[in-house]
Amino acid sequence: MSNKLVDKAFELHHWITQNLDDLEISRDRRILLSVSCYDVVIEHHIGISALLKSRINGSAFALVRPLFETFVRGAWLRHCATDHEIDKYINDRLDKKFYLLIEEVERLESFKDGILSGLKENAWKAMNSYTHGGIQQAGRRSSGSYIEPDFSDEEIVEVIKLSGSFALLAFQQIVLEAGENDLAVKAIEMLGGVGNE
Repeated sequence: MSNKLVDKAFELHHWITQNLDDLEISRDRRILLSVSCYDVVIEHHIGISALLKSRINGSAFALVRPLFETFVRGAWLRHCATDHEIDKYINDRLDKKFYLLIEEVERLESFKDGILSGLKENAWKAMNSYTHGGIQQAGRRSSGSYIEPDFSDEEIVEVIKLSGSFALLAFQQIVLEAGENDLAVKAIEMLGGVGNE
């Protein structure tokens, strides 16, 4: 099942990149920074997919946290950051805790559902462990008498679904900036099918 879903992830990426071609995006720094973050999310999605296709699962799982954090930063930069905070971000001096970014983003109408804070609450420790070589990462290295990656199909499917969902959400935010509301609606409609055969 996970192989079919990885193939679908490549199809999703192709659809996203085709629909991003030639969009007109404002050169306003707030918008450019935000859209740039969303572009990174989309790149992480295809990176995760390529790694999973090559069975480099540990590295794929390690990208889930940066994908999640970059999406939140993109939304925060666009809708919440002050000009001073944007200056600090540009100079790589922003020292605001991640949970505060989520709190501010979730005050926005479009993020009030609490999905971001719920994901952080339920998966943050595992994300950190995968990204920083913790037990989630190291503990999946023994398969019988061999030391090699040992990730279950269910875990792989979960990562495919999560990264695909964030890629679509990032795409939606970009096309909204370009005034392509029909594409934004299409992305939301597609969310229900991410990770399904």
